[in-house]
Amino acid sequence: MIKLRVTLALTLLAMPLTMKAADLPAGVFAGTWKANLAKSKFPGPPPKVDMVTIQPNGRVTVNETTAEGKNISWTYLPSEGQPVKVTGRDNVTVTVRKLNDHTTEQSWNMNGRAAKSKATVSKDGKTQTFQIDGVDKDGQPTHELVVYEKQ
Repeated sequence: MIKLRVTLALTLLAMPLTMKAADLPAGVFAGTWKANLAKSKFPGPPPKVDMVTIQPNGRVTVNETTAEGKNISWTYLPSEGQPVKVTGRDNVTVTVRKLNDHTTEQSWNMNGRAAKSKATVSKDGKTQTFQIDGVDKDGQPTHELVVYEKQ
């Protein structure tokens, strides 16, 4: 009986830790965001459209129309501190860490190339700034700054 109580107590203590690791609610990030291309800077030609939808559970979906007119869509559901596969992008994973209620940091693995990014929502909740630094397929450093406006 004591063994059962100890096991139950340890299980109950571990549950919040397990739930915390998988729980990354969107908070102020939730909603649909459209890139303001005039305020953004891309390493190459900018996309024609860049829309991000973030569900209350944290699921991120990106819908983009490239400069060449190709429609691209990809999605992932972040799990705090755990790498997750990005559906719709070949060989891409992302690890998200919440820094505070308005800022998250992402570590990307894109076909073996590492990149770091940070997303910050303004205090008024109307603007999200996304910056990513990495290397392109030729090994050259890249920097991208996307300013999104809440729709």
